[in-house]
Amino acid sequence: MVGDVAGCPPLLHRALPVRENEARPAVAGDQLRKGRSVGMDRPTGTDTKVENADQPEPPGKPPAPPPDKPGSPGQPSRLESLARARQPVQQEDGTQKTEDNDSSAGPAGERRCKPAQAGSGEVKTDGSGEPGPASEGEKQDAVKSLTNEGERGAGKKSDAGGEDASDEQPSTSRADTPGSPSRESRLESLARAREPARQEGGSQEPDEVMAPAEGGGIAADTPDDFDRRISGDGPADDDGRMAESDEVALERGISDRLKQIAAKLELSDKHKELAGTVDRPDFQDPKGDPLLTPDRYGAPLERADGTRTPLFKGEPTREQTQQGTLGDCGIISTLGAVAGHSPEAIRDRVRETGDGNYEVSLHEAKYSPSKQCYVPTGRPITLTVTPELPIKDQEPDTPSFARTTSAGVAWAPVLEKAIAGADQTWSARRQARATELWNVQGHPGDAPTGYVRLNQGTNPGERAELLTQLTGRPAKTVRFPNGYDNQGRSADRRLHDEIAGQLSQNKPILVGSRELLKGESALPAKLVANHAYEVTRIDDQGRLHLRNPWNERHPAPLTLQEFKTAIRPRYTTLE
Repeated sequence: MVGDVAGCPPLLHRALPVRENEARPAVAGDQLRKGRSVGMDRPTGTDTKVENADQPEPPGKPPAPPPDKPGSPGQPSRLESLARARQPVQQEDGTQKTEDNDSSAGPAGERRCKPAQAGSGEVKTDGSGEPGPASEGEKQDAVKSLTNEGERGAGKKSDAGGEDASDEQPSTSRADTPGSPSRESRLESLARAREPARQEGGSQEPDEVMAPAEGGGIAADTPDDFDRRISGDGPADDDGRMAESDEVALERGISDRLKQIAAKLELSDKHKELAGTVDRPDFQDPKGDPLLTPDRYGAPLERADGTRTPLFKGEPTREQTQQGTLGDCGIISTLGAVAGHSPEAIRDRVRETGDGNYEVSLHEAKYSPSKQCYVPTGRPITLTVTPELPIKDQEPDTPSFARTTSAGVAWAPVLEKAIAGADQTWSARRQARATELWNVQGHPGDAPTGYVRLNQGTNPGERAELLTQLTGRPAKTVRFPNGYDNQGRSADRRLHDEIAGQLSQNKPILVGSRELLKGESALPAKLVANHAYEVTRIDDQGRLHLRNPWNERHPAPLTLQEFKTAIRPRYTTLE
């Protein structure tokens, strides 16, 4: 990915040259981050189109009686009034203003639908301010509304006459006559009463807010700005809870019904397990370096004596993780960070099965715009992982990607394979969004899957999602502070205290180095450009110690200024 994506160079054999992933255009990165933080625009369903509005009368049919009680010429019928009452309007200074539902009414952005003001009637006009004739479709809709919903108050008596609407008698009174020019009808009043009233002196706000986009030019932080710096530029699927924001625009008669349906679906799917078998995910990146690309799947975990490399030897440690020839430094750094801070979480994620396979269990994670972090949904992801791994023909006993290291344990390559194959549990919608974002970056065709997807690198939000999947705890990304807080602490002091505080609570800190600038030959302290690191500790001199997922070539301790100069200004951690 671009921007904060750590498309890191993999660790090669000594005979293989170290290659760096190419930097991606910044423009595409901006688009990518926006797409991931605030979701894609999509219609909310508030702009409805009336069908059969001009349907002609069948030939030979006698003229229809005057609308609304025979003998009352010029007045619309009760059903017409009800149909008009269901159309959104705005009323200002006693003058009715309506929105034209015709497709020629201009851009959708100019026809934005707002909640009706308390006390406003709702009638449909023909564009001139006068009521227009109701269509047959509107009449049928009105009948269905009365039949199916009972007007939300079946059996209630009319305020004017004490009688039910169906027993209303002809009257010349203007108190509640349908279609009266200066007064709304009883059915109009009923329709308006069903609208949620706006608070006095205020306006309705959505239940959820979208995550802020990650961009440059951030102004100095306000004293209580920490929550504003928390974000989670999520993976390709994540609208977070976009549907709840859209519901505000749908609060016109149908939203209650939709909410009931959605609630039933949520209850039925909430604890439904996501399951699949990860056999041979895509591993040969067509755009990758042939020197780094494995030749085939093999059995590098099988030993010559007929035994298998064990999953664990004692507690998992970060030193048991080592990046291979795949550009997934963010994945390996995250695995190592969790092993270093919560080894029990790694041990609980994977086990051997009796049939020679592995079972990996992850926590499904979704981005919550209101909490501005990734949260577990409560639904497990259970994957059956076969033992075959990508290998080079010249080294059939060594996994090409995540290595077993000198400790001789298999949990890291098995978990890496499970993470590569987890995209087969994605919904069609998430897959489509991944492809859309892939195309935005200038790549043709479908988005890559499996190991090839991991080879593209990760951004801070994707690492936060993985933290939640591994630990079952909320995870977030935090922008570096800027300016002084209300305690008089400088931005440097605040950053130091934040990182030190998280580490003291056994919460991982993951960061990514920036790319080299024009004319720049190296980053400070021999940091690798476009690479993910784990911050393991801060020493007594205030220097930050970073771990390289290659399991070697760790950078020298960095001063805070060196850290800020070489590292992109965002870190990933647990809530």
